[in-house]
Amino acid sequence: MKNIIMVASMLMLFSCQKEGQIAEAIGVSKDSTYVEVDSANIQTPENLNQIKLETFGFPAEVNGCSCYFAKNKEDFENEKYIYIDDYGNNAFLKVAGNTVKIKMKEGDFDPDNFSKFIKNDDFSVTIQGKKVNELEEVMMFQGTMTVENKKGEKTITPIYGECGC
Repeated sequence: MKNIIMVASMLMLFSCQKEGQIAEAIGVSKDSTYVEVDSANIQTPENLNQIKLETFGFPAEVNGCSCYFAKNKEDFENEKYIYIDDYGNNAFLKVAGNTVKIKMKEGDFDPDNFSKFIKNDDFSVTIQGKKVNELEEVMMFQGTMTVENKKGEKTITPIYGECGC
């Protein structure tokens, strides 16, 4: 009876590709006969090495025309931004309690194509998306932002926000 339970457990553990990936992700070798898995602590490939972006308000350096994005419309309305730039000189993020400033070159942002790539010595940021609305001098955007550090850790997050004067 004990052997039947052990064989059934092994079959269930390795019968599905995803379960096998989970076992590998938590460091269990394939010849293990018993695995206790705490699903709250599993790190799947989607959430390994992610950079935790924090929300912040407008830096004093940003006046006038700017772009500012939150993770979603609700955060945007509550002014919980994860990215702010001054439309051509500097972009700002907040990671691990520190404000990250990335120098921009004039023309780094094309509002019609909504594509931007900027970097400094520590981080690179890629923003892509589409214009969802336009009001006088303000354009609303929705898309994704990828932030990667020099260690190769990265995160991809949805963004919602606006650019304008």
